[in-house]
Amino acid sequence: MSSNPTKRRVGLVLIGIGIALLLAASALAYMELLTSISIPQPPSLESVLYVLAIVTYKVAFLAVIAWVGAILVTRGLQAL
Repeated sequence: MSSNPTKRRVGLVLIGIGIALLLAASALAYMELLTSISIPQPPSLESVLYVLAIVTYKVAFLAVIAWVGAILVTRGLQAL
């Protein structure tokens, strides 16, 4: 256990923020799962590329949120 109470508080704050970001990423991913992207009929190359671009953007956004959350949790645990 750390002897410095300030370092312990900072570690707990980092863990809290990291867990909040991970929960937010999970909630956003679940909401996106429930609302699906509709492809116009008949599917043309432009519509398929549009859907692919949107899905790639959303996956990258969620990946960055989860990555930052995981880093904050790791740093917070190291500070304890």
